[in-house]
Amino acid sequence: MERGEGGKAGRTGAVAAHAAVPGPADERAAFRPGGAADPARSPPRREADGTQPATVIVEPAGGDRQGRGAGIGRGLAGRLSIEAGRARFARALVDEAEFGTPFLLIPVLLIAGCTVYFALPVEPARHSMILGLAVLAAGWLAARYRAPLLARALLAGTLLVAGMGLAQWHTVARNTQMLGSEVTTSLTGRVVRIEHRANGSVRYTLDVLATERPRLYYVPDRLRVTARKPVPDLRVGDGLTGRARLLPHSGPARPGGYDFAFHGYFAGHGANGFFYGPPDMVAVPPRPGLMGTLDNSLQNGRLWLAERIKAAAPGNAGIVSSALVTGHKTAIPEPVNEALRVSGLAHILSISGLHMALVAGTVMVVLRAGLATAGSFASSHAVKKYAAVTAFAAIFVYLFLAGASVATQRSFIMLAVMLAALLADRAAISKRNLAIAAVIVIALAPAAVIGPSFHMSFAATLALIALYDIWNRARAARMRRKGAMVRPTGALAVAGGAGRFFAALAATSIVAGLASGLYAAYHFQRVAVLGLFTNLGAMPIVSLVTMPIAIVATLAIPFGLDGHLYWAMAQSAGWILAIAEWITAHSPSGMVGAMTEGAMIAATVALIWLCVCRTWLRWLGLAPAALAVVALTAGPQRPLAVISEDGRQFAAIGASGPQGQPMLAVNRGRPSAFIVEQWQMAYAAPGIVKPERHDDPVGAAPSATARAPTGPRTDPQRERGDDDPVSRVDTARPMTCSKTVCTTTIGSGDRRYVAAIATEPDAVAPGHCARFDLIVLAYAPATPFCADDTLVITAQDLALKGSAEIFPGRSRGAAHGRAEHTALRNGRPPLVARHAVSLPLRPWHDHRQYSRAARNLAPYD
Repeated sequence: MERGEGGKAGRTGAVAAHAAVPGPADERAAFRPGGAADPARSPPRREADGTQPATVIVEPAGGDRQGRGAGIGRGLAGRLSIEAGRARFARALVDEAEFGTPFLLIPVLLIAGCTVYFALPVEPARHSMILGLAVLAAGWLAARYRAPLLARALLAGTLLVAGMGLAQWHTVARNTQMLGSEVTTSLTGRVVRIEHRANGSVRYTLDVLATERPRLYYVPDRLRVTARKPVPDLRVGDGLTGRARLLPHSGPARPGGYDFAFHGYFAGHGANGFFYGPPDMVAVPPRPGLMGTLDNSLQNGRLWLAERIKAAAPGNAGIVSSALVTGHKTAIPEPVNEALRVSGLAHILSISGLHMALVAGTVMVVLRAGLATAGSFASSHAVKKYAAVTAFAAIFVYLFLAGASVATQRSFIMLAVMLAALLADRAAISKRNLAIAAVIVIALAPAAVIGPSFHMSFAATLALIALYDIWNRARAARMRRKGAMVRPTGALAVAGGAGRFFAALAATSIVAGLASGLYAAYHFQRVAVLGLFTNLGAMPIVSLVTMPIAIVATLAIPFGLDGHLYWAMAQSAGWILAIAEWITAHSPSGMVGAMTEGAMIAATVALIWLCVCRTWLRWLGLAPAALAVVALTAGPQRPLAVISEDGRQFAAIGASGPQGQPMLAVNRGRPSAFIVEQWQMAYAAPGIVKPERHDDPVGAAPSATARAPTGPRTDPQRERGDDDPVSRVDTARPMTCSKTVCTTTIGSGDRRYVAAIATEPDAVAPGHCARFDLIVLAYAPATPFCADDTLVITAQDLALKGSAEIFPGRSRGAAHGRAEHTALRNGRPPLVARHAVSLPLRPWHDHRQYSRAARNLAPYD
């Protein structure tokens, strides 16, 4: 590409700086034997006044003149190589600037700012963001021409703080009212969304209009409630009333897990719940404004189309076809979802960039092919631009037909920017267009930047554009070397085209799979082990059969010809499901466990570095990639136990089985599958160990103080006849439980701890503190009663600070000024808890303080 004057000036300055370095006039002298310059080729250096400098010769101790010359030569060579490296680095920076790399870092810095804001332990003052932004921006303007390096650093800081300020402004503007405590009330609301589920139930999103018995004074504006059966003839915009149990949004099931309260806050849903019986239709005022009326009509149209598709193609394939067109995924059975997740095809259910690109691409190809037959019209008009405008209209309709979710909106913006580039006679597929789309998405929904959909979508797109750029430049370089190649014809052309198609499909599957799989492992603790083979078999069907038929079938609705076409679409969807089910039956589970934040940050830096840079600086991204590999290999510290935020679910994490894979020993015979499944994925624990019943678990538990770090034990494991080497690996042993309390041992070797989980008062008394290292009081009101280093966690702690992981830690006694001999319990450090929610509470967690447990009050009867 043509280089600008700024690049020439930069390189000239670098060369001048290099030439100004003291040394021999002929740089080749440094590489001659002995390092001496050739007098015939290297004129003597002169001082500013024209005289020759004085020469001072210091003879070495041994008189070794040859050694002296070699030493000087090596020193000059080293100095010249350093200066040459600096010049090369400066030239690379100039080239990156010419390629527009700094512009690509704008969304990166904005995303970093949003992420920092959401990760802060406390809510920053609003004026601090404005003040910091003003100071940094003023500093950048002042240093812009005087200190370029400082100006660039200040500009980066300005963008970082701008991202933080944007996220805070969005948080304040959203201001979702969140339910603080469980309550039963008579609820009346207007239906906004209707989602049919696979088990026959239906979930309604309601705008709350009234509550009675009791009347709630602080009630969410919008919430979700589930009914066991759908209300006949109910449409979006109608009213519903019934007795309902309303529940506040829960926090993460474990520290670092998916935060349902956070996403509910930014989605505008302040609570969820269920109707006790069938709700009744009731007359309510219509939604105000034209937009409300249009949204009601759109949602009812989507429901009508979904039922039409399922009627034309019954079964799971028809449900999947309906989801691909209308975005209704809740009706898909869980076994189908699981098969798609394990096989690596779950992304086809999320209407995002793939679907938008297929719709736009299909429309453009068909329209351009049709207009190409028009002869004179095609030669005298910009057919490509007509096709781009039509493709934009198609994806605009598809945006609302698919429900206009955040992922769909993001994909629409990306495609719209690329189509706009076509209209402006610019390259459609470029990193610059992706950066523009990212900035728009960040401005509209900054909370989306920490979600899995945003991460996986933009990571895969960035990696594919970088691959396309590398391939394009390699092809151009090959054509410059060899010239235009003769293209084959006939069967060879068909075979070559098919080979290139599948090679491109394999390359895109590998690159996109690696980029998005990184974030899938971080967010879902799972990877699709055989995802490459699944995508090679299924994606041609999706791209060439399923989606094109979906477009034609939707256009055929006015003519009544859509039924057979939707049936054909479902047949192709059935082929995809068959591939997914076969791969799932032969694939490992793909559990990888939780990934540390450090590994995720290092991997993200490496991905951005490798994909954004175009010069040899790209390969410096291998350094953070190596750090990510080291962090991934080390893995996070595995906790000894985990407790849910309501205190009802407790799991000791130990090893069991011939391979020593982690297992969860739970405290309930029928644990919550919703919570336990998240724990299993996070700790890569494929199985659970259910508790054993005992009349007096507290009396049967081993004593924490009486048991020495070595020697025999009297615990359930020994009573079962197992060997008693204390240094053996930690084993998931069944808990011993009664109706009110459970006891267990956690840890391994000389760091084995005894824990008790009480669900009723008086199940564990202050006199038991010496017997246990951990006591969980999963009821309210409750007060910690142990004066020693026994870790006591109450229901109030969990209600305020969320779920907790238990680790061995440093002594808490020294921190409280206690005697040194109390720092360890029997030679072991006391236990510490890491909670999911920090104090003071952020806006999306502020509702937690209003629950009865958080106020240490007993629940309502």
